Amino acid sequence: MKINFFATFLKYEETRPIMTTKLTHEEYQRIKDIKQLDLEICDYGHLNILNLGWEPWGKWFCNKHEKEHMLCPNLCLPVSKNIGCELLRKRVKKGEEPPKPNRPYDWANCYLCGKELQGASKKGVIKNRNNPNFWGIGSNYKILCLECIGREFYGRMVDWQRKKWREYRRRGYV
Repeated sequence: MKINFFATFLKYEETRPIMTTKLTHEEYQRIKDIKQLDLEICDYGHLNILNLGWEPWGKWFCNKHEKEHMLCPNLCLPVSKNIGCELLRKRVKKGEEPPKPNRPYDWANCYLCGKELQGASKKGVIKNRNNPNFWGIGSNYKILCLECIGREFYGRMVDWQRKKWREYRRRGYV
């Protein structure tokens, strides 16, 4: 029985695409604390991490094989064109895309924990207390809740910043 399970596992490992990508140290530091990554996987196993600001690849339709493909533009797309695939960009109809949730646009999410935070206006501006620059913190994250700011950066704050942070927490702000 163990032999059959092991053989099945090996068969699975052989058919599974290899998903590898090289990250710089700075890119790894930006995504190491994110709870949920937004990934795109090519049909041939290449990986695209959209959280790093990388461009999405998009879907391609091959008229020759009558099949839809997700292809990375650096390697797989030129190779598919050389093979003789007749690739066309897949157009998305409005009906195919799922509707966005009905949520006010003056809300934002914390980059570390994902908690919803209220914005300062309906123009997409966040409140100062959720901006790391307000606290004098040089961070790659643009929006942080008070809990994450206190957990990560409280020791680096000067006296007035600590006092203001404690005041916001006492008032019950997120």
